[in-house]
Amino acid sequence: MDPDASSLPCPMKLLRVSLIFWEGRRSEYRGLMKLLICAWSSPNFFTYTSPPQPPPPPSSHTPPTTTTANTTTTSVATPTTTPNFHPESPLSPGNISTVVKMSSIGTGYDLSVTTFSPDGRVFQIEYAAKAVDNSGTVIGIKCKDGIVMGVEKLVASKMMLAGSNRRIHAVHRHSGMAVAGLAADGRQIVARAKSEATSYERVYGEPIPVKELADRVASYVHLCTLYWWLRPFGCGIIIGGYDRDGPQLYMVEPSGIFHRYFGAAIGKGRQAAKTEIEKLKLSELTCREGVIEVAKIIYGLHDEAKDKAFELEMSWVCNESNRQHQKVPDDLLQTAKAAAKAALEEMDAD
Repeated sequence: MDPDASSLPCPMKLLRVSLIFWEGRRSEYRGLMKLLICAWSSPNFFTYTSPPQPPPPPSSHTPPTTTTANTTTTSVATPTTTPNFHPESPLSPGNISTVVKMSSIGTGYDLSVTTFSPDGRVFQIEYAAKAVDNSGTVIGIKCKDGIVMGVEKLVASKMMLAGSNRRIHAVHRHSGMAVAGLAADGRQIVARAKSEATSYERVYGEPIPVKELADRVASYVHLCTLYWWLRPFGCGIIIGGYDRDGPQLYMVEPSGIFHRYFGAAIGKGRQAAKTEIEKLKLSELTCREGVIEVAKIIYGLHDEAKDKAFELEMSWVCNESNRQHQKVPDDLLQTAKAAAKAALEEMDAD
């Protein structure tokens, strides 16, 4: 080492030693880089070459000959050539059947939300829908004078305080939403919906229409299905509100699509709930009557033997609430619970 380096401070000594080491190794690094550049520029760098095959053994078989009057022709079979795929390539004959099986069950195509399977499916979105289907049932109906929403909120522990971990949230004075699926994801969507509603009122000077609110929320949900570093929201949303066009009900799915409904249901009991909603005459039903009907549907779908205990959450936005989104009054909620339990006992008796 350079004797002058002994008088330098410790950090400077390390720097000096590093420079001396780099000077000695620089020629080796140059040679390595030249080798890599030559290999990269070679036309066979990315081509897989199969190992040489031994020559075929000599055959005693003589090709058949055809003799004519003037010439003798020997027929030799020409071997057919097949593409030389890499053994690990998905296109190799041994892996084609495996690729077909993978595409049907999602293996290899469910690692990113931006990857489509060969049959046009995005498995990450389907998995998010499964998270919604494992949640408690959420119902929303449009009555002749407003909107009623009800949630079967499963209680994870008996030690939880009643009313905590709410599934129904107020977005603006005239609108609210019910969440099914992952509650934490739902809170993020609610926060974005509140921000959009506040921004719209500040710019335009009037409350945000329900359709515009559903459109903006759906666009935000869909945004998380476009980039590989994000994941879809594992929740479904039912939005209910009252604006200048009257009461409106929308449902937003994890894929980002949304539709307007007379009655909608999501969660584990959505199919049975839809069947029961279709039996109701919603155009003749008041919100006070709708509260009782929604409670009956949720209590009828809940299986006490398989499911955990649940808490019924309900809200409405109607003429009786002055067209503002509010929780259903406690006296009406207790009446609805009593009617639902009585209807359930009658069903069990039959």
